[in-house]
Amino acid sequence: MSLTSAFALMYAPTKEWRNISKNKQSISRLYLTFLVFFAAIPPASAFIGSTYVGWQIGGGEIHRLTTESALYLSIVAYIAIMVAVLVLSLFVRWMAKTYGANPTLSECLNLTAYSFTPLFLVGLLGAFPILWLDMLVSLIAIAMSVNLLFKGVPQLMGINEEKAFLFSSSILTVAMVSLVGMLAITVIFWGSGLSPVFQTM
Repeated sequence: MSLTSAFALMYAPTKEWRNISKNKQSISRLYLTFLVFFAAIPPASAFIGSTYVGWQIGGGEIHRLTTESALYLSIVAYIAIMVAVLVLSLFVRWMAKTYGANPTLSECLNLTAYSFTPLFLVGLLGAFPILWLDMLVSLIAIAMSVNLLFKGVPQLMGINEEKAFLFSSSILTVAMVSLVGMLAITVIFWGSGLSPVFQTM
């Protein structure tokens, strides 16, 4: 059900959100049948791209990370994604009462996880680190995720379109703040000696 729903959201989001709303999955089931696979796409692709393919800046030499460094960073990123989805879902549930909704944590997790589907899929580009292409397609994926969120909130939260728009905007704000927080934590870790290690040519 989870993997089918994820791909169906790409071409029929309104219809699929209704199906997800009717067949809400438990937290454990959603993690085991969807998130455990989809959350692995960006870190696994980035591991391949950073160790075997490499990237260039301004037509200079190709940069690659050591296997150990890339593996460590990929594992940390995978765990961070899994935790971030749950934390954002907790924020969604906390904010819900302000907009007249009273969802379960499972419903909030369904909304958050499935809304991230385009971002998970665009992570495949990490295997091919071409900066301009990755940025362009990532912007499209962000737009698709925002669209899914705005269409999913009224379906899963059971509120009208006006409240759903405001609620969705609040979720986006929290997501952006969380992203900035994760970037700040990354900088702190790198400054503490856990920065990437490059291969010597």
